This record gives sequence, structure tokens and C-alpha cells, in this order.
Amino acid sequence: MINLTMYNDSYRKPLENYPLSVEQLSFTGHPLELLERANINASYTPIIITEDDQVAGFFVLDTGEDKFHYTDIEESILLRGYSIHPDYQGKGIAQASMILLQSFVAKRFQHVNRIVLGVNEANIAAQAVYIKSGFLDEGRRFNGRSGIQIAMSKRICLESINDV
Repeated sequence: MINLTMYNDSYRKPLENYPLSVEQLSFTGHPLELLERANINASYTPIIITEDDQVAGFFVLDTGEDKFHYTDIEESILLRGYSIHPDYQGKGIAQASMILLQSFVAKRFQHVNRIVLGVNEANIAAQAVYIKSGFLDEGRRFNGRSGIQIAMSKRICLESINDV
């Protein structure tokens, strides 16, 4: 069973053994790097994706000003640093976590009505996951650390939220 959970220190050791390839690191930050940023940035909320209580992925939800690269909407939250542990890739975990994300955000960030993200235009696999999950290309492009980023967003539809 796939779950999203707020990070706590019990997940530190599994994240220390979280291998990402050079190619993957060109598209996302390593979870430990993002945790370091979260220690000094109050707008970062680290999230763990688990499958049967094992760490299967990681991302950060960011309520800070960086979201305005992707949207003009104040009531948005930025999904950043998303990755799936290599041992769990290709098993539908990314898609399942995206399905859970909407209700997870709605329950924990009541002021938010939109999830935004940037995806590298060269990261076709990630684009496919986001599109299949209901994210829309907002038409914004900007230079990121590894090339052109495509701004995408997804409205949170409160009528369709199930418990997470």
C-alpha cells in the first residue's frame, strides 16, 4: 500500500541509502540535500512516499515565494525535489503518489487550492506522470539549473477529495 507521510528522523537512515543516478540528479535534488534546505527554510515540508512502510520516494511541499515562478496564484503550493527510489521505479508508485497528493495537500494545507511544479523539458517520463495525474502545462517556461523548466499545475477539487 502506498502512503504519503510527513518526514521525521526515523526516515533519515533509509534516505542515506537512497541512490539516484547522475541523470536523475540532473532533474532533482537528493533527499538529503533537500532535508538540509528544509532545516533552514521554514516554507519546506519534506514528505516521504512509502510502500508497505518502506521508503519508496521523497518530495518537498514548499509554501514559499519560489512558487511564483510557476503561478501568480497566492493559494498555491510548490511540489519540488520529487523522486522515486530506483528500487521502486516502474511499479506505479509515482502515479499512485500523485493520486494521493491532492487529498494530502487539501487536508494539511487548507488555504491551498493549486499544486504547481516545474519539470525539465528533457524529463519526458516525469512529464507523462504529471499529465496522467491531471497536471496541466501552464505555458510558462524558464531556465532552471539543468535547462528549460515547464510550469505545470493542478487544481485541488475539494468535492473529489477522499481521506488519506
